[in-house]
Amino acid sequence: MDYKQIKSQFKLHFNSELNNNPELKFLLYEIFVYGSAYIIGGYFRDFLISKKSRDLDIIIDLENTKLIEIIGQSNCQYSINRHKGIKLQFNNLVVDMWSIENNWAFKNELVKLNEKDKLNSIAKGCFYNYDSLVINLHTYNLNIQNYNAYIDNKKLDILLKSPIYKNLNPTTEANILRAFYLKKKEQIQFSTNTKKYLIDKIGQLKDNGFDPIEILEETKSKYPKYQNQLNKNEISKMISELYSANEFDNQFYLNF
Repeated sequence: MDYKQIKSQFKLHFNSELNNNPELKFLLYEIFVYGSAYIIGGYFRDFLISKKSRDLDIIIDLENTKLIEIIGQSNCQYSINRHKGIKLQFNNLVVDMWSIENNWAFKNELVKLNEKDKLNSIAKGCFYNYDSLVINLHTYNLNIQNYNAYIDNKKLDILLKSPIYKNLNPTTEANILRAFYLKKKEQIQFSTNTKKYLIDKIGQLKDNGFDPIEILEETKSKYPKYQNQLNKNEISKMISELYSANEFDNQFYLNF
């Protein structure tokens, strides 16, 4: 399917979703008066592989105070998490929405937000190439080149190499679990960049006096989709495989 077909078919698909969720449709129309919106990650990826999705992530190109004001004036029930993400529940659809100014990569100035090409800036700001899918809900212009690289190479990669970019990501343990989950589910490999990140972060847990397996088990309880997909023995095996093939001279696993 070429990009033109993807745009036209996704537009039909998403319009059908909005017709089934009129409160979301009304909310987005109110948002569109002031700013643009971009779907990122899994919902768009599920569409490409003809899979039904119940979770939708949207970045809004609007100041957070204005976004909260619009949502507050709607009839939608919502909650705000510690990262200032806004969670809304609709008919069989959970929407996570946040202002572009609260995206961790832009907020920490780790990714430059190109005002003339926000689509590509947002795609670049995604952590893993597997999740780097973005489509503009005004124009239906899209960026899936990083995801296509994942598909072609069957290799999970962190899009940026900068240590500060990786260190400031606020969901370290979730990133580790995601990598292990994808390795099992999709039979993929890790890029050198991803492998080093996983080894470093697991090593830091150990250095700080934590049992990495127990920490990942605790984190898993917050992510239902991982609970029945990765058991404790599999997590331990994944860690063991990382360190047995370690090319970074890290001695962590020798006494794990």
